[in-house]
Amino acid sequence: MPYGPNIVRAWFDTVFQYAFRGLESERVFLAGRDWTFRFQTRALEYLNPLAKHLPAAARENLEQFVSFFPLVRPRISDHDFCEHQLEENCRAYFNAILESPSFQKIFENVASEAPDAMGREFRSHFGAYTAQTDFMGSLAEYLINNVERLPSYYSTAQLWDRYRDRFLPLAFDPALAHLRTATEQAGCSMLEAVNDLTSLLKEKRSELSLRFDVPYVAELDNVR
Repeated sequence: MPYGPNIVRAWFDTVFQYAFRGLESERVFLAGRDWTFRFQTRALEYLNPLAKHLPAAARENLEQFVSFFPLVRPRISDHDFCEHQLEENCRAYFNAILESPSFQKIFENVASEAPDAMGREFRSHFGAYTAQTDFMGSLAEYLINNVERLPSYYSTAQLWDRYRDRFLPLAFDPALAHLRTATEQAGCSMLEAVNDLTSLLKEKRSELSLRFDVPYVAELDNVR
C-alpha cells in the first residue's frame, strides 16, 4: 500500500473536513434556490469549484487523494462544471434583467415614489453605493437569487419589503422567463452534483477509516 495512516489522517483533516463543510453549505443554498450571485463581481459568492473550499496549502493533498482514487475526479469535474454553468446562467439572466424595459420602468417608478412614501432619499437605501447602476444591480441580484424577504440588517430591507411585489413578477416576464428557467435547471443540476460528490467522498472516507483504523476526527477540543 503506497500510503498509510499518517497520510489518511492528513486527508481527513485537510481534504474531507473542508470539502464536506463546503459541500454542505452549497447544498443548503442550492436547496433554497439562493444562487449567491453578486452583482459587483458577476460571480457566485458561496458556490465554488471544490478546490476553492480547501485552504490553498491543502489543495496538493486533494490532488494526492484523487490520484489514488481516480473515480473521484469525474465527480469533482461534474461538480465544478455545474458551478460554472450556473454562474454563466446567472450572469446572462442578470444582464437581461438590467436591459429589460419592464425592469427599468418599475425601477424608475419606485425611485420616484419611494422618497415621499418612505420619508427618505432613495439612495439612502443602498448603503455606500451611490451610482444608479449599483442600485439597479442590487435589486436585480435579489431577483436572480429568489429573495422574498431580506434580514433587517440589510440597508435595502425596508425598500425591498415594500416594493418587492412590483419586481418579483418580472421573473415570469416572457422576455426573462426562459433565462430564469435555465438558471433553475442549472441550480438543480448542481445540487445533484453536490449530492453525488458528497456520497462518493463519504464512501471513500468510510473505507479508509475502517482499513487503517483512523477516526474521522482525531480529537475534540473542549469536550465536556
